[in-house]
Amino acid sequence: MNQSLSCWVATARLFVTAMVIAVSWSHSVRAQLPVSVQLEKPSRPLTGLAVELKYDFVVGEEILSKVVHLVSMDTKIEGTAEAVETRSVSMRRWKVTAVDKQGNVTFGHYIDKAKMWQKVSGRPEVRFDSDSKEEPPELYRKVAATIGTSLATITLSPQGIVLGRESAQPNFNPGIGELAIPLPGRPVQVGQKWYVSDELRISDAEGRYKRIQTRQLYTFQKIQSGIATIQVRTQVLTPVKDPKIRSKLIQRLQHGTIKFDVDAGRVRSRQMDLNERVIGFNGAASIMHYVARFTEEWSLEGASGGDSR
Repeated sequence: MNQSLSCWVATARLFVTAMVIAVSWSHSVRAQLPVSVQLEKPSRPLTGLAVELKYDFVVGEEILSKVVHLVSMDTKIEGTAEAVETRSVSMRRWKVTAVDKQGNVTFGHYIDKAKMWQKVSGRPEVRFDSDSKEEPPELYRKVAATIGTSLATITLSPQGIVLGRESAQPNFNPGIGELAIPLPGRPVQVGQKWYVSDELRISDAEGRYKRIQTRQLYTFQKIQSGIATIQVRTQVLTPVKDPKIRSKLIQRLQHGTIKFDVDAGRVRSRQMDLNERVIGFNGAASIMHYVARFTEEWSLEGASGGDSR
């Protein structure tokens, strides 16, 4: 394996591992000022009743969810193939500590348990299980230290905007999934769209960062039995011609479906899927195939120990 390929494979392993850990743990809590949600003007008149989508929590309740993140990345450079696979399964908990008169909720964010796995072709598998009494491998040692401890104290608006965050944990934004889905802030009809603008900084082959303008576009697809189906898709607004930059960009996109319980005021499930190929990311004959699935399902008994509504 030549030096160019070795460097790329090492970078890929680190990136995929960091991404899986960060997504399962932080869900890309934004460190900057609150984002702005914009409604898109409908291309045609919409019919049907308007529905209000907003988060609603109670002091003392604990919201539980199961997060599964799978990644497979195959690369081929100068005839040499490499495969990296990772899997992360974790149990997440939000512990609600305060709700103000405006409905802004403050909660502690915890990971109660996790199982993680990584396989690189030609190398032994690496596994971690937080329930095991065995010493965690070096790759997951920092993860093991966070199990059961508060990752952050977060304040969230009824619209799903992060208003405040206090944490000593590092905050990495891979762009796969947000902590909460941003909502439009007023009643919307089926077919209506809203979006959140974002900027990604991605390095090129020389280590220089390029600013990529994107936006997350949300579409209210349907509502059935009180469950709203929302589609999300990342739109890349900045033209990207460099294959190396694109090979990193595709790992930070969101394409998927969200189920939002209108009556309960919270997400019930979400699934994000990526299946992308890039040719020429490391030489004319190089190719990368990236496949990822991120799912989160909230417990139907999600509230526990809270006051009655």
